[in-house]
Amino acid sequence: RVIMKRFSVVMIIAISLLIFTPLCYSQNIKIGVVDIQEFQRRSKAFQKIRLKLRKKYEALQAKLDKEKQALLKMEEEFRKQRLMLSLDAQEDKKRQLEKKRRYYKYLYEELTEEMKNAEMEETKRVSKELEKVVDKIAKKEGYTLILEKRTVGLVYYDDSIDITQKVIEAYDKMKGGSQQ
Repeated sequence: RVIMKRFSVVMIIAISLLIFTPLCYSQNIKIGVVDIQEFQRRSKAFQKIRLKLRKKYEALQAKLDKEKQALLKMEEEFRKQRLMLSLDAQEDKKRQLEKKRRYYKYLYEELTEEMKNAEMEETKRVSKELEKVVDKIAKKEGYTLILEKRTVGLVYYDDSIDITQKVIEAYDKMKGGSQQ
């Protein structure tokens, strides 16, 4: 029984190969490869997006740095004044200092989360736009399959099927000068 089941499975696979292999060869299969990292380096529109994110990061970092400097100044003042203050005044300053530390920590976490969200939002938007661009190229030029260069299992490809430059040009053309 076990031998018959194995034989049946082998026969089904063999028949499938006999039927589907000629179909694959009879169709004109066109495959392309896109290097997303190269796209990110060379696309002018993508560089504008990266610059916009960098400016946002720098603004958030400046806000955080300002708050850190205020905290450090407060800590330094407390160290200098500690011996001259009464115990009640020392406790009051310690509470103020701890409140400032908690606020700094809160602000740090908030701004870090805000930056992560901004990056994720832009990544999603660019991915959707890039998908549309690749889809349009694939349909226009008759591609059967387009892979990302770093796809698991893609060990080798001939440079002649690399369509990264076409994708860069199409994306930059689509984005034009209308960056938000």
